[in-house]
Amino acid sequence: MRKLIPTLVLAALLVGTATPALANSGGHLEGYVPAVAHVEGKFDAFWTTDVWIYKQGATVIHLWLNAPGQDNTDGESVVVPLDESVVFLPDVVASVFGTEGSGSLHYLADGLVTVTSRTWTPGQEGGSYGLSLPGRPITSASIPGTGQAGAQRVVVNKDSDFRANYGLVNVSAVPATVLVEIFTADGEPAPGNNTSFTVNLDPFGMTQINDILRRVAGGDQDGLIIRASVTSVAGAILSYLTDVNNTTNDSSYQAGFRFSF
Repeated sequence: MRKLIPTLVLAALLVGTATPALANSGGHLEGYVPAVAHVEGKFDAFWTTDVWIYKQGATVIHLWLNAPGQDNTDGESVVVPLDESVVFLPDVVASVFGTEGSGSLHYLADGLVTVTSRTWTPGQEGGSYGLSLPGRPITSASIPGTGQAGAQRVVVNKDSDFRANYGLVNVSAVPATVLVEIFTADGEPAPGNNTSFTVNLDPFGMTQINDILRRVAGGDQDGLIIRASVTSVAGAILSYLTDVNNTTNDSSYQAGFRFSF
């Protein structure tokens, strides 16, 4: 079991309560950068993630690197002192955790913090390309029993010049079963191969489904909707999407949002 189980904020979420300090401040105690990397990508990309932590009363922060496709319950945190107003962690996967690969970054501070990141790759003709991923409080997660209004959604165009990579992060200490569905802009199920499918996430686990729109039949389409719902009796998830240009590796990021159609 983890040396430190950060369940207090999530417990408040599950029972429908909120901590006033979290509700009234831009900072929060616990959250996730949903995707971090030190890994080779497609089309000569090599992605690394830099992290900034802005303290708002916190003195230390615990960081966990949660690898994809596995149970991360036994992961131990790295404790980072917050001895400056902003602590910068370049190439966080390699510099803090001494490893490579991808995953999600889970954090828990002893006071309010704001966390942000940039995941980037060198450009093929110099410079760099990247995208900013803000740390998301676990209070923005979707949980069971909230219906379609509580599901996570992203919207994206299917474009042959881009690849859309879709991620799911289990922010709870129990397994989660997630139903992922792709819809057209008018809210109808998208045609194609496996545009409605189930994903099983281990405790504190995550997965990224690369080029998810390959599942959708037909050519380019605007306004596709990807919806994720927790169908197990427990669990809590965040979702995200990165839309990456196949030629330049220029990217955009979208956090899953809760809204019904």
